Amino acid sequence: MHRRGFFENAAALAVGGAIWPQAGQAEENAAAPKPRRATLAQVAVHKNVEQNLASARRAIEQAAAEKGEFVLFPEMFLTGYARDIRQDEATTGMAEIAEMCRKFAVTALVGTAWQEEDKLFNQVRIIDATGAPAGVYAKKCLTYGDAKTVSAGTTELVFSVAGLTVGVLICNDLWVTPGYSDGPNPHLTLKQARAGAQVIFHHIHSGSDQRHRAYHESNHFVRAVEAKCPIVAVNAFTPPEVNATSGVVGTDFRHLVALPRDREAIQTVDFLPTVRT
Repeated sequence: MHRRGFFENAAALAVGGAIWPQAGQAEENAAAPKPRRATLAQVAVHKNVEQNLASARRAIEQAAAEKGEFVLFPEMFLTGYARDIRQDEATTGMAEIAEMCRKFAVTALVGTAWQEEDKLFNQVRIIDATGAPAGVYAKKCLTYGDAKTVSAGTTELVFSVAGLTVGVLICNDLWVTPGYSDGPNPHLTLKQARAGAQVIFHHIHSGSDQRHRAYHESNHFVRAVEAKCPIVAVNAFTPPEVNATSGVVGTDFRHLVALPRDREAIQTVDFLPTVRT
């Protein structure tokens, strides 16, 4: 490779995009990617919808003030990890979030439990900037604990949202932690990349056991490289310190932005989606 080509590729990696053209593969063209902005709500998750809605209001209002296009909430944010949810409360809560999205012209990705017929799912529901539903993702790789209360999802892996092709994953979908779930790892990030994902949003509620942090974060690094696109992650705050960092993971094995792990934080971050051609 010529020196000029080498340095162009290195620059692309540094900002979270990727140019690894190979014969027979789609080329990721990072020549002119447009930065996008997301507000990450690393907040405590309660077993009370109204308490969680208070955090949603703060995050969405902050996103509007800071020109955030997307607002990402953690896994099971709206309802909490309650065994017996009230679907009427979840529905009313989502309607309020939809109205806030419309009012402030932001897109929200909201973790919640959701009842469909006789099954309960662990979902991320997408509400666009007009307040309209834009997609639903349901967790596929359940932990043993999840499987006691929710069913595995069969939803699509990518969605067209605000001009981007977005992959959505929920917690264990990305890391399929040994000892907590059955394998093999389905490599959902790679499947999302092959389906055209320009960024992957990862919604987490992983707790505070620091023994798992190295595994969680090394998987973030490897999966972003594998998918050749940034991963934007948001974790629920669990004291004293979360065991998977919220922020932006680039394609060069590092965090481009990292939120503090030892407190609640609502922070607006920039990310550079991969341009796939």
